[in-house]
Amino acid sequence: MAAPLLPVTLTCNTDLRFIDLIQVVGSELLKHMNFTQEDGERLWLAIQEGIANAMRHGNKLDKQKPVKVTFTPTADKLEIRIEDLGSGVDLGTIPNPNLPENLLKPGGRGVYFMRAVMDKVELEHHANGSTLVLVKYRKGHEEASA
Repeated sequence: MAAPLLPVTLTCNTDLRFIDLIQVVGSELLKHMNFTQEDGERLWLAIQEGIANAMRHGNKLDKQKPVKVTFTPTADKLEIRIEDLGSGVDLGTIPNPNLPENLLKPGGRGVYFMRAVMDKVELEHHANGSTLVLVKYRKGHEEASA
């Protein structure tokens, strides 16, 4: 029996170029968890959007501020925590970009996509910033209370 995968944490400066480095680790982890290539690609796009939002909106592209990404794999799910030093936003206030009145407005599509791909998307606020929590259950292991 294979040993369980341990959490993987990467901390980097706020620089969009580091997303590619994080992608190498995240993509390999998705393969080890036996997500299909199609699911893995969709998951990675959602994770990438969360990291980019943390850098752009949370840390305002300030290269002195860190972004911390933690991948926690378990038998039934993958949890990704993306931490930044920003105050966060109320995800419930972000309008659906597919409504006619929002079609030409910029923004909101990334959060909408994350919600479409992930099983759970939450933003935790804390004294030193905020943490985006993304959860994807493995097929056959969906949360009973979901």
